[in-house]
Amino acid sequence: MAPALITEDYYMVLGVGQTAPLELVLRSYKNLALLLHPDRNTNHDATEAFQRLARAYETLKDESKRREYDAIYPTITRSNPSQTTPTPRSGALSETVQIAALQKLKEERSAQWRAKKNVFDSSIFELQRAVRQLEQEIKNLDSIVAAEAAAEAQKNSWRTWLLSPISKKAEDTEEEKERKDRERQVRQIEKDMKERRLGSKKEDLKREESLLRNAKNKVDTADRVDTSKIQGIRDIISARKRREREEKERAEREIVASIWKQEREQWEKREREAAEAWRTQQAEKRAAEDKRRHSFAAEGSTREASISTCYHEGWWSKVQGLPGLYDEGVPEM
Repeated sequence: MAPALITEDYYMVLGVGQTAPLELVLRSYKNLALLLHPDRNTNHDATEAFQRLARAYETLKDESKRREYDAIYPTITRSNPSQTTPTPRSGALSETVQIAALQKLKEERSAQWRAKKNVFDSSIFELQRAVRQLEQEIKNLDSIVAAEAAAEAQKNSWRTWLLSPISKKAEDTEEEKERKDRERQVRQIEKDMKERRLGSKKEDLKREESLLRNAKNKVDTADRVDTSKIQGIRDIISARKRREREEKERAEREIVASIWKQEREQWEKREREAAEAWRTQQAEKRAAEDKRRHSFAAEGSTREASISTCYHEGWWSKVQGLPGLYDEGVPEM
């Protein structure tokens, strides 16, 4: 039976890069498993998400399976472009998990380094003490040799030879000379052995110090890489938050602009209505004024016509002290 065709992006499922080490894959799996386990996750697709996570981990933790998956991974990313662009929420979750996994990895590496450094420090301390002890022992042997050489030189000096009849000091016997020679040979052999041991201890010390420096450099390099990855992920998060903030601000500006536009349109409408009402009012006033003028003109014409038909030619009104008879109801003549 042919194996099932894999179409899922397992790296995206675990929230790690294609070059992520096994330790990071394991950390990410453990963190996501706690988040996605159906006993803790109440989403309707919790079981499916957890099973997908398990499939991704089973594939990427096995070296041979991961190698086979990496061989087809480019086709997966091309055939599923939507999977390579997670939603903001899933992307944020993945990035948070990656940061947590990297920080956990750094903490574990730091703990391992402290334990390893203690071993190195203890070994280096013992080697340094052995070197100092051997150097002191060799120095002591050199002091004995120097003292014997000084005594022999003094014995063979002219002063000693001239004073020998007076001092009457006995010469060393052959046995005494042989004993001293054997002691000198033993000391020389002992010195040679100690010098060889000293050289060996110094080489061991250099090697341990070199291993310590290399281990420290390795830890520092790994920490710098992880720190750079964390900073890169944080930069991605910051960029996304900045885009979201800018999008939110743009939407708010559009809302404010829309509200301002509506308010302006309403204000302009009210202004137009007020202007139209004022013009209508002015037109009504002019019409009323025109009507009043026409009415006065008509009344004036009627009065002039009445005066022009009077037979006393306005005499009554010219008599001082007499009211207008026409005003009193006297019929016209």
